This record gives sequence, structure tokens and C-alpha cells, in this order.
Amino acid sequence: MNTGLGGVIVYVPDAVEAAAFYERAFGFERSFVSSGKEYCELKGKVPLGFVQEDFAQKSLPELAKNRPGERPAGLEIIVTSEDVDAAFARAVKAGAAPVSEPHDKPWGQRVSYVRDLNGVLVEICSPWTSP
Repeated sequence: MNTGLGGVIVYVPDAVEAAAFYERAFGFERSFVSSGKEYCELKGKVPLGFVQEDFAQKSLPELAKNRPGERPAGLEIIVTSEDVDAAFARAVKAGAAPVSEPHDKPWGQRVSYVRDLNGVLVEICSPWTSP
């Protein structure tokens, strides 16, 4: 069996607003918006999509909602940058909530964390490839 990661979807109150935030905060580009605006996708090696919660709850009634001020879900979106400090500053200026300032890890990677407008945890880090 040949499988791969086809994308990541985050359930949010407003898909277009979430995509616009990621464009401002991280420089992503939009690749698709559904006609009803319940789904919006950003370009990337692994596409990042946003689906409106009310649309998703038709199929997923037990869906937990991402919200600022509440504990983040047990996952994160990883955004890589050659300049983590500048990327962190840009994200915060765009409205991301700072969680952890840029710092160096023992394996040589620079890492920081923010939460997006919906409270989703986002790691901003330098590129790294596993050995």
C-alpha cells in the first residue's frame, strides 16, 4: 500500500478569515475557495485547508472547537522559515498570540510558538531534516 499525507484541515468559525490571517501572518497564498466559502485552501507542499465548523459538524457532530483563551488542541501547524525571529515578529504583528519567543534547540533548530486567531498552536521553526 502506498500512502502519503495529502493535506491538513483545520475547523474554524470562518474559513476565509482564517486563510486571510495565514496570508498576512505567514505569507501563504490561497489556492482555492469553495463557492459557498465553507472551504479555503492554501498552497504548500502539504496543502493547508480551513473548513467552517458549522459545515463540518454535519458530518462530525462531536467536533471540538478551537478557540483563543482555551487550551489548544493536541496538535500544531508547523511553519518553516529561514528567519524565525522575523517570521515570529510578523505573525505577532498580524495578530497571532505569542506563546514562546524564538529560541535555539540542542539539535540546532530555531523554534518559536504562537497561537492563530482561532487559538490553534503554530510552531514557527527553521527548516530541519531528520537524519
